Amino acid sequence: MQDCAAEMYAAKEDDVIVEDKLKALGLTLPDLDEQYRKNASGARFISHYAVQNMLYLSGTTPFKDGEPFNTGVVGQDLTLEQGYDAARYATLTSLAAVKYALGDLDRVQQVVQLIGFVNSAPGFSDQPRVINGATNLLVELFGDRGKPTRAAIGCQGLAINHSVEVVMTVLFSGSEVRAPLARDQYAR
Repeated sequence: MQDCAAEMYAAKEDDVIVEDKLKALGLTLPDLDEQYRKNASGARFISHYAVQNMLYLSGTTPFKDGEPFNTGVVGQDLTLEQGYDAARYATLTSLAAVKYALGDLDRVQQVVQLIGFVNSAPGFSDQPRVINGATNLLVELFGDRGKPTRAAIGCQGLAINHSVEVVMTVLFSGSEVRAPLARDQYAR
């Protein structure tokens, strides 16, 4: 009886669409095109690239309300908890790219890989705990489908003094993929 109830709960959980889960968490996805337009850097890359049913995403950094979020060096300017929050917001930007590319986050079959870079103070060694902000959010949204292979890498310096950057690869269903946005299309 208990196993049957657990299976029914799991089935109901799978029926909840990812964007409803985002709303329930009080989170919204940024508009990727608007973000590129507002923060024109001239950097030369595209938002995503699909190879068969694998979607490779460019690195994303944390933005909240259209502005860089929790910038600085983790372990110097920012606490581990602030870095964790930054990783969550960097992941929201990645999910905005997935939504742009696929039109529907529920097409994600598996988050295959996540590589997280943490702008770290000398001696700071809690990069895995910072990047847990990204992976915990993915699991909250996708369940086991959100649990990726992962690396958490400390570095000294990220663009615009960002504290975190994440790079994701996802496996998706269906065949329709929107053409990528070119990051340099709004170059100044």
